[in-house]
Amino acid sequence: MTAKPKYRPKLPDFLSLCERNFAQLSPLLPAERVVGERQLIGVDDASYFRLELLEVCPFTTVLRIAPLAATAMDAEQDWPALQPAFDVRLYHDARLAEVISCHGRRGLKAVYDYPNTEMLQPDEKRQVNRLLGDWLRLCRQQGFRPEPVLN
Repeated sequence: MTAKPKYRPKLPDFLSLCERNFAQLSPLLPAERVVGERQLIGVDDASYFRLELLEVCPFTTVLRIAPLAATAMDAEQDWPALQPAFDVRLYHDARLAEVISCHGRRGLKAVYDYPNTEMLQPDEKRQVNRLLGDWLRLCRQQGFRPEPVLN
């Protein structure tokens, strides 16, 4: 039996994924680029996500994309915990968007040994960036509705 070769990330593929995520995420950003600014994203009549700017710098922006419970009952049943929640860093000069945290897991490494105690995939960083891309594609296909959040 031959050993499976160790996963090696392909940088051009990863950068292409981050470029596509940046292009899809840009139309969802709030018009005002100020820390704390929020945007509500309606994917369908029952699914809403909040996009919040956490950090705004000249060349980068960090934002959080988190689900909102559709009803009070959903909030009680911890519905948002089942949905993806991302922290994303946008690199404006390079036009890249990279997930820096998913479901509260920060500091994603490019490659993980497998098996590991946390049951992470060898390409976990690539997988969460693909998940963001899939979510953004769903928003576009469903006809997302960016709506300002009234504070």
